[in-house]
Amino acid sequence: MLRSSLSVDRYILEEFSEQAKNNGKTLYAFANEWLSTSLKISSEGGSAQEMMKLWRIFSVLKQVEAIILPSDFIESLILKLYGIDKAGLLSMFSRLGEDLVGIMKMVAPNIKELSGLAGTFSAVLPTKKIDINVDKDAVVVSIIGAGRKMETTECSFEFVKSILNGYGYRITYNELHVGTIMVRCEPKNY
Repeated sequence: MLRSSLSVDRYILEEFSEQAKNNGKTLYAFANEWLSTSLKISSEGGSAQEMMKLWRIFSVLKQVEAIILPSDFIESLILKLYGIDKAGLLSMFSRLGEDLVGIMKMVAPNIKELSGLAGTFSAVLPTKKIDINVDKDAVVVSIIGAGRKMETTECSFEFVKSILNGYGYRITYNELHVGTIMVRCEPKNY
């Protein structure tokens, strides 16, 4: 065993020691466990920033008991149900957004922070790109990869609309094309 000194900020050392204690481990064991994990992630091309993003995603997904299914499977389910009960399906997506907005607000309490969260979640969503541009008068949301058919794009739009509504915005303009959504919205009190 090689011994070496490692310099860290006092706050980090104190917090690290506290976490080791909370986990019932010695500082030595706890440090080796985390350093080993960090090295493995780094050697496979990962970074600390990516790990933080994944942790944020995981912590939100734990709250909603999410399951991950292949996007082709979900797309097929949506198309089948859309043909049977379009209004009911769109309502389900709207309610999903209403149900999730409370959890999203715990992680991103305002629309500006939601912009950062959207970028984080694009790593696990079947979307290619989510941009939320906020200025003083309006918010513009652009999504690429919101479904492979117009039916799934419409469902995604209902979800986005209810999320924005939950953040206190109303849509003043929208444009939907297969797989793409662009909306402009303003604060409800505007």
